[in-house]
Amino acid sequence: MQSYYQMTALENWTEDLYQRLQVRQPSDISVNYIAERLNIWVHYLDVRSKSIEASAGMYTMFLDNRLPPELQRLEFLHELCHLLRHAGSRSLMPGHFTQAQQDESERFILYAAMPYSMISARPLPELREDAIHYIATTFQVPEELAIQRIDQIQRRVFQGQLMAVLERNEDRNLIHHRHIR
Repeated sequence: MQSYYQMTALENWTEDLYQRLQVRQPSDISVNYIAERLNIWVHYLDVRSKSIEASAGMYTMFLDNRLPPELQRLEFLHELCHLLRHAGSRSLMPGHFTQAQQDESERFILYAAMPYSMISARPLPELREDAIHYIATTFQVPEELAIQRIDQIQRRVFQGQLMAVLERNEDRNLIHHRHIR
């Protein structure tokens, strides 16, 4: 599986971030662990989750205290992406630009909540349903999110396998054409 999987730029960025923060196991993917390392002040309030950069390197995040802890962690990851990757006031940006930022934050949740490096370091159960349950339990995410991540990984592995076959065929065609001349 690993040899064919290709990470996206955002996924590589997330893996690099986790390496710098020493996030090495699923239990490290917590609000407290990551917030402490990035100097983010987290407040739990009766409001929709949001984040602000008070000044250069000073971050504050408000997490919705009405949500269960598992969803607060996902909200934290969503807001973390905004803090670290998206600058400027969203109210002044065109709608399609803010939508692109929201889309990136949603993809970031998949990579940050279930990093490929941690998934690939563990033997996954053979049966899809067992693998979904294993990832959901190991990474403390809803099963729907585990399904999204497994499907994404399977698509990327298949894409990598397909690209390898096409490259081999292209190489064979080049060799064949050189022999004909």
